[in-house]
Amino acid sequence: MKCFKCKGDMRQDYTTFVTDTGDSCIVVRHVPCLQCDTCGEIAYSGEVTENLEKIVKAAKQALTEVAVVKYPDAVA
Repeated sequence: MKCFKCKGDMRQDYTTFVTDTGDSCIVVRHVPCLQCDTCGEIAYSGEVTENLEKIVKAAKQALTEVAVVKYPDAVA
């Protein structure tokens, strides 16, 4: 697959996803992704995106200010 930003080659990798919901900061570690070898752009599959949405929703309901979640454990 080619990077939509720079047209470099995308490779399978893992990354850390971070989002600020306003009330909390959620960090999801070891998230599968495609990463560009040239510019470092990150892309997620549809399945990973859906899982991240579920993880963020669950973490927001935990009523914590900072949540750190390991992706493989959260989708298992």
